[in-house]
This record gives sequence, structure tokens and C-alpha cells, in this order.
Amino acid sequence: MWAKENLEEDVLPSSEVSRYLEKVSTTREKEQDDYKKHLPQCTHIVQAIGFKKNEVPVLTKGGKDLQTEFDPLTGGFRDKEGEEVRGLYGAGIAWPNKVTDPEGNIEYAVGLAKFMSFLKEVVPKWKS
Repeated sequence: MWAKENLEEDVLPSSEVSRYLEKVSTTREKEQDDYKKHLPQCTHIVQAIGFKKNEVPVLTKGGKDLQTEFDPLTGGFRDKEGEEVRGLYGAGIAWPNKVTDPEGNIEYAVGLAKFMSFLKEVVPKWKS
């Protein structure tokens, strides 16, 4: 909630936070250059940890409560019988992509670049 009230594009300029924060747009191609330019001026680093996911609202299908399980490889959900729940998808920090690196280590990929990569891969396959 705090982030929406202070950091969104339309509220940041008038937020008290703007006195302490500079928004730096970057791209994958320019990311290293932007770090070299802006990081030497930084006096503090914030590590954002401790995300707590909200409860998912009760979903129903055919008048019955629908118990779902997220598929971190597709962004979709399955019901307790393993059937795909069409039109229900998740992505982002609450519903991260599960990836395996070349050494076989498994992680849940969070972060903007990983989120965008995941979306580019799975969204074209999503069906309503």
C-alpha cells in the first residue's frame, strides 16, 4: 500500500518520498552503465526481503469451492484433481517462475527482468 501511495508514476512527483528518491530508468543494454553512473552517489542500500503473500480469495466453480495449486512453470493453476483452471493465471513476486540453472540448482525467479522474461514466455500460451 505504501508503495502505491508514494512510488507510482503519477504520485511520486508530489510525494514526500521524491525528496529522497530519484527514479532511474534503465534497460538491459544500459544497465551496467547506469549502475556505474548512479551507484557511486548512493550512501545506502535497501534489501527488500520478507514478502508476505495475501490469502487468495475463495474461488468457486460450479457452485463449489475451488482449491487450486499454482504451476510455477506455466503461470497457470490446477484444481485438486490436476485439471487446468482456464483463465486463472499468476506471475510476479507472489507467483514466481521456477527455474533450474545449468548446474541443476532450482530457484524461484523474482525480480523485474526475470518477471518480464517469464511473461514473454508464458502469456502467449494463456487461454481464457
